[in-house]
Amino acid sequence: MQPNPQYRVEDPEFVRALVGTHPWATVVSHLDGAPVASHTPLLLDEAPGANDGDALAFVTHLGRADARLHGLVGGGATGRGTMLVVIQGDHDYVSPTWYLGADDGQVPTWNFEAVHAVCDVEVVSHDENVATLERLVAHFEGDRPGAKRLDVDDETNLGLAMGTTGLRLTVRSWTAKSKLSQNKSAETRASVIAHLRGIHPGLAERMQASLDADLAATPTEPATSAS
Repeated sequence: MQPNPQYRVEDPEFVRALVGTHPWATVVSHLDGAPVASHTPLLLDEAPGANDGDALAFVTHLGRADARLHGLVGGGATGRGTMLVVIQGDHDYVSPTWYLGADDGQVPTWNFEAVHAVCDVEVVSHDENVATLERLVAHFEGDRPGAKRLDVDDETNLGLAMGTTGLRLTVRSWTAKSKLSQNKSAETRASVIAHLRGIHPGLAERMQASLDADLAATPTEPATSAS
């Protein structure tokens, strides 16, 4: 991503929060001179120290066929590798017809939040993989009506689990971007938020939080009394 300091985020809590709200990620490897991409849900690694302070790590799984494509299993694979993990938050098109004042007439854009993380990848043991699968199912079933849990004592479920490869992704480096019209006036930002509320309320909420934070951080001129 373009390293624009106006949109760059350096707080690891932003990454953890984005994974929590948008866990469907893209994982990319470079193997034999060609890129390989897969899509998978991520959870934060709960191992001690894995997500303390600046440390970041995720757990996930791939079908064994995908794991093979990424060079993680089979054919002399070492069970380790490197992946680029792309986590995409809320995003949407912003029309220039929503711009006001000095921003009127400028070009359209796309607002978004995203993280790119370069990760060291480790294939975990069968038991760890099953524990991750149990966490994933419990997390996404949540409290939905009729929510299910993964019964690993069921032979069918255990057989399906055997067809997956559990992964631990330890983040080596990362970049994050929160592009929410910070380069526009407060008037224009409020207009964009108003238009997005009926189209993409999640993005509108993120923009409102960003605008509120910027306004709170802007010093105001003290009132003067007439003499």
